[in-house]
Amino acid sequence: MKAKSELMKEKILKAVIDLFMEKGIEKVTTRDLTDRLGVARSHIYHYFKDWQSLSIEAISGFMHDELDEFQSIIAPMPARQKLQEFIDGIVSEAPDPTRKLYSSLWLLSTHNKAYSELMESFLDRWHQVLTDIIVSGMNERVFCSVDAQRVARQLDALLFGYSEHLFTLPSEGLLKEAQEDIDDFIQRTLLARSEKEIS
Repeated sequence: MKAKSELMKEKILKAVIDLFMEKGIEKVTTRDLTDRLGVARSHIYHYFKDWQSLSIEAISGFMHDELDEFQSIIAPMPARQKLQEFIDGIVSEAPDPTRKLYSSLWLLSTHNKAYSELMESFLDRWHQVLTDIIVSGMNERVFCSVDAQRVARQLDALLFGYSEHLFTLPSEGLLKEAQEDIDDFIQRTLLARSEKEIS
């Protein structure tokens, strides 16, 4: 009975994430979810206290899984490749299917403390992943010695700025400029001195 209950809860969480990715968090209603699952409203709230609790648990689980999966993919890679994977996950030609979820979470964060805390905790975790990549490059002696936290903050700002711009006004020209600017920043900040040190 417990296994069946857990299975239903997981089904609800997955369905709500699918809807969030399709429509954005703020545009999804309990009715959308019950229609998607073919269950009564009371059935949803047997498992969750309210809509916000359900939303936060679903988003939190999804984001944890995404971050864990990314870390396991890059674990065996050298630092330069890890950094490129990180960049490609944020600024790329292919539209990110999770984009609506993240954009609407960002908006909700401006006026809802629970969503704000959730967003902040995951931004901190992703920032730490980027910092760790930079440190690993320093340890491999492929990146020069820098303040890894500061460079990670600067690169975060560059990546997320371009990501937002490309999401709002996508164009091949802007994508090319973004990639060139990001490459230039990495060259000037992480590679220039390390290449001198090696030679």
